[in-house]
Amino acid sequence: MAKILSLRLNYKGKFLDYAKEGKEIKKKFIIGQNKNLQWQILDPSFPDKFQLIKQKGRQYVMQLPPGSELSCEIDGKPLDSEYLKQNHLLSGNELVLNKDMKGTLTVSKDWSIDFDFREPWVAVLTDEERAIVAQYARRSKPDAISRFNRTVVWIVLLLTVAFILLFDQVLKPEYTFEETIQERLQNIQSAQRVIPEIVSPQPSFAQPLDNTPEQTEADATDSQVTTGTGPRGSAGLTRTLQGFDASATGTAPALTIATVTEGFTANRPGSRPGNGISTGRGTVAGIATGTAYNPAATPVFEDIGSVVTSGPQTGGYSVRPEGASGIHITGDASSLAPSGQSWGDVVEQQRIAADFARRGISTVNESSITTLDEDTRTKYTSLREQIESRQSQIEHAYREMQIRQNVSFTITLFIRADGTVKESQVIPNGSYPEAFVAKVKSIVDSWKFNVREEMAYQFRIRAG
Repeated sequence: MAKILSLRLNYKGKFLDYAKEGKEIKKKFIIGQNKNLQWQILDPSFPDKFQLIKQKGRQYVMQLPPGSELSCEIDGKPLDSEYLKQNHLLSGNELVLNKDMKGTLTVSKDWSIDFDFREPWVAVLTDEERAIVAQYARRSKPDAISRFNRTVVWIVLLLTVAFILLFDQVLKPEYTFEETIQERLQNIQSAQRVIPEIVSPQPSFAQPLDNTPEQTEADATDSQVTTGTGPRGSAGLTRTLQGFDASATGTAPALTIATVTEGFTANRPGSRPGNGISTGRGTVAGIATGTAYNPAATPVFEDIGSVVTSGPQTGGYSVRPEGASGIHITGDASSLAPSGQSWGDVVEQQRIAADFARRGISTVNESSITTLDEDTRTKYTSLREQIESRQSQIEHAYREMQIRQNVSFTITLFIRADGTVKESQVIPNGSYPEAFVAKVKSIVDSWKFNVREEMAYQFRIRAG
């Protein structure tokens, strides 16, 4: 039977979990600090997600995490890195896994992973384990309260179903109609529409509109109405009704509407307009309140605008200012690191950069990796991947300090042969808080890489 890849996760030398090819390992296997992964490596220096196993053709390849240590053997014979490279088993940080290979990968101080190839197996439980499974693999017996509640639910359900059936068969009323639908349609069609005839009312009498002498005389004797002796009194009304002719008709009077335009006057009738002081009181805005009264005085029309006051007339500056420029900042501007200038001891940084250049160690950036020879390109590719796996630490600091703007840095690392950072040049591409820039520099200065020689590397990082 063909062997399959098997991985075992250990913490401080104690076994935690295992993963098998075809079940947990399917073309790739990812580990890291992320809580959604099957294997969590609870180490702050470990990446959030790291692809440990990937499949290339019919073989599996193990990618070595940054800073990890590898020990492997074939048929009980230990193998070193030179042997693995000569046999094309180790290239950069990728290890090709053969069927006869096994070993241990130490990913951090307390975490290690054992790998080997085994024949498929099925776990056989002991008698004690089977007893434990039989004890906890079935539902527990319900208590008295649970049984009572279940019985009540069943009784209510059965009563509800019985009531529905009883209502539908016995209690439900039957709706009947005295006539069929055909009879109702015939009654509707036989109904006739009644249209009332509207006749315009004719006036019984009309009052004459011309000013006759009789009307003038009747209007002039208004005092007779109160005494009851005139034509508008009770006796006169009786004589008028005795001579009433119901057939008498007349035409409606012709009305003419005239609209005139008049001004506004503030004078009382009978007063004299004036702007000065009259006898007793003064006049305000053409309103005379003097004591002299003249009934023959005519109203004087004046402009009402003279009594209306207006607010002050003000005007703004209509020319838009130009040529001004500014920088949007958050917080105290005095605590911002200047843009384009390296943070920290600039003199020491320049001295170390000159020392690296004097010894022929050139600074390689991200875009120039492809122009290097194969061996050097492999080294700097591995270094770039290690840096990318650590950039999440800077993003975490960005979120923790609540920087409310997009940030960008140009960082140059001068690395010793043991992998530690000798010095770094952290240049902010914008005005950022000094505390955040100092935090970024302290993070990159604490990095340690899996390298074997001095290297200088420059890269850009963005956050936000």
